[in-house]
Amino acid sequence: MSGRDRTEVSRRSVLLSAGAAAGVLGLGGASSLRSLDGVDRAGTVTDLFDETQVLNTACAPNCRGKCPLNVHVRDGQIKFVEPQMTDDERYRRGCLLGQSHVQRVYSPKRLKYPMVRSDWSPGEPNPEGRGSDAEFEQVSWDEAIGYVADGMERAREEYGPESVFFHTGSGDNGRGTTLFGRLAAMFGGTQQAWSIDSNVGVGFNRITGHGFFLPPTNESEDWVNANTIIVWGSDLFASQFQSDASKVLDAIERGAKLVVVDPVYTTTAAKADLWLPIKPGKDTHLALAMIHEVLAAETYDAEFLRERTTAGALVRDDTGEMLRMRDVGGGADDDRVVGIHAETGDPVPLEPDTYANVELLGEYEVDGVAATTSLSLLEDHVEEYSPEAVAEVADLHPEDIRTAIRWLATRGPGGIAPSYAIGRYKYGHVFGQTYAILLALTGDYGKSGTIQSHHPSGTSLHSGDYGSPEGAAGTQTLFMHEVPDALEHGDPFPIKAIYGMESNMLVNQFPDRKRWIELLENVDTFVMADFHRTPTVQHADIILPAAHWFEREDITDAWGSHPHISYRTKAHEPLWEARDDYYIIADLAEALGYDDLFLGDKHAELEKIAANDDRFDFDELREKGNIRVSDNVIKYTEPFPTDTGRIEIYDEDQPVEEDGTVLDLPRPIEDRTADDHELADEYPLLFMQKHSKWRIHSQWADSAMTRKFSPEPTLDVHPSDAAERGIEDGDYVRVYNDRGEVVVKATYNEGMRPGLINVDQGWWTEDYVHGNLQDLTHMEVNDLAPTFAFYDVRAEVEPAPDVDASQYEDPEPADWVDGVPTGGDD
Repeated sequence: MSGRDRTEVSRRSVLLSAGAAAGVLGLGGASSLRSLDGVDRAGTVTDLFDETQVLNTACAPNCRGKCPLNVHVRDGQIKFVEPQMTDDERYRRGCLLGQSHVQRVYSPKRLKYPMVRSDWSPGEPNPEGRGSDAEFEQVSWDEAIGYVADGMERAREEYGPESVFFHTGSGDNGRGTTLFGRLAAMFGGTQQAWSIDSNVGVGFNRITGHGFFLPPTNESEDWVNANTIIVWGSDLFASQFQSDASKVLDAIERGAKLVVVDPVYTTTAAKADLWLPIKPGKDTHLALAMIHEVLAAETYDAEFLRERTTAGALVRDDTGEMLRMRDVGGGADDDRVVGIHAETGDPVPLEPDTYANVELLGEYEVDGVAATTSLSLLEDHVEEYSPEAVAEVADLHPEDIRTAIRWLATRGPGGIAPSYAIGRYKYGHVFGQTYAILLALTGDYGKSGTIQSHHPSGTSLHSGDYGSPEGAAGTQTLFMHEVPDALEHGDPFPIKAIYGMESNMLVNQFPDRKRWIELLENVDTFVMADFHRTPTVQHADIILPAAHWFEREDITDAWGSHPHISYRTKAHEPLWEARDDYYIIADLAEALGYDDLFLGDKHAELEKIAANDDRFDFDELREKGNIRVSDNVIKYTEPFPTDTGRIEIYDEDQPVEEDGTVLDLPRPIEDRTADDHELADEYPLLFMQKHSKWRIHSQWADSAMTRKFSPEPTLDVHPSDAAERGIEDGDYVRVYNDRGEVVVKATYNEGMRPGLINVDQGWWTEDYVHGNLQDLTHMEVNDLAPTFAFYDVRAEVEPAPDVDASQYEDPEPADWVDGVPTGGDD
């Protein structure tokens, strides 16, 4: 790096220094903010005295809100944030995190300038120099873009374009990933597919044809019409209190029964009519017990089963395949499945969404072929999963199991609202398969008041072929769990350059953190664009300071939330030398030789993208701030996208998991939660990492305001488990297993099941006394729905000797907020 005119600065002085920023922000107010680049800022109100402009924008981290917001701007500064009115007042929402963005915009911890690691240079990456002690030098934007382009071109020339990994996370629901994907397609690079939170949805999909993450469910405005809601493994009254939780409360006020299945006594469990404190990992057992009870009590919805499922479809005893019309005298190509008419006894075809008066139970012989109905096979299968048998396995009361399913089966429309938590066990997809069948038995699809997941599907912007420009080479795809082999072994191809944005996954959120850090040593050029110095940013070679959401024009959609598209008005220009991701990507494209790939004007680019979605008008969106684009409130009203057009209770494909379990019908499979697991004696405690209401994944982890309420990571532990180990409430403890360790403060929590411990996810490595919770996790995935198993972890706890916790006793001062807006300034 010698021979270049750069100002050398360390991680602490540039990336963490609150003191220096306090001098910029705390003393000069609006004038100082404007003087950062010496120009007046278009679109602000710097020339107005004591007048406020209210601008439309939206919050869109990976939470269930995606809330349209109003930003109040005065004298060139954001002064206040509040929920924006939508065209439907039922969707006016905003949580305290979303309303604290003022502190994020003006945080002194923001990345301010393009930076390059001091001991990195093109062709000599020195990957061992990455990490918490790495120092960086400030460079110009032209230099930074040049380094990025050079690293990408070097990798392409030596290893092929697929060796460049275009990595994105879920940090924003704007158009950043859309723009990034367009460049990746033109370059011919590699993009990622998800190995997080897709377990339950994939299992559900095998039965219904719907789902990948969680399956679709009715928009939350309809939840008020549910008569029974089973919230399974979700604390939505803490994590979704600003949106979906309010709709559940409305349903309760109308008389709905709320059942909560959770090993933790959560805020949601405290509001329940019935709490089932299930033993971790026994969810499929419980769902099978509910199926057993519905069949035994004959409370299933026979009409629904005959009209929309394969319950009455015959399965051949000899092959295990469903009997087809071609097998019983139909045409050679007639693939319709067969049932037995309840009155004539003749074989009849089952058409999609067409009532067929067929026998639901029984064994039959048709043209010499012995066959059994799918529902009879299921009934025989669940015989061993009686409420009494499962109550012993799951540590529940049999009558509580019966009460929960009786409410769901007999009180009218309702449903099951699982979260992603169950999918964080290695074989969580079997639960998805099981509860999809259970809801078919109770008829809870395609009706008002039915629920299939703990958040609605919301809406996504249609970008058409924007991501596949003319002449594009196209992209390769690797699932997240496949990336390590590409990094370490070059299988199926090597990855030698990474450009990441909107993500803190690689070094903070992914499991088995230490392995990812080691694997990154095989990368020659590692670039991160962000607006905070996250642990992942700290491990990069080139750091690009991105603009905050409120500093850029954008369009956001509301996947997993509500049915609106929202518009972001730029409140003011990016501070310091931060830049809108669009202009970073566009300049990089030009440096790579793609001069015409982008228009060079963000507004025009957004208009071009929006033109692919005929559900709204771009100009109208800008004027209103948000537009409802979907009225499909009730889901599952069309034939199911399965081979039969019906919910397929029996899976004739008979998928087989890695342990040899055949899943023609759901069979519980457990990994580390199994009582007899090989690690159970040495590491007797099950370790989980639930979400915190003070963060969205790892966002807001460095917020001075939220730190007032959640100052440090803690271990939730039942007092009995703590006493067994000589641990007092408030002691610092070492949580460890065969993979790693983390040191945190123990907090007694009687709401935790004995044998279960928790450290909330999302904390940054620097927040721990020692280690990181992701040092305890692993990257083992199943075969059928490969998903990182964050909760399938065993650990032990012991008192931690000689702990220096001064970082919490004398935290970095936050008096810088005295000089900038805090949200209450009139």
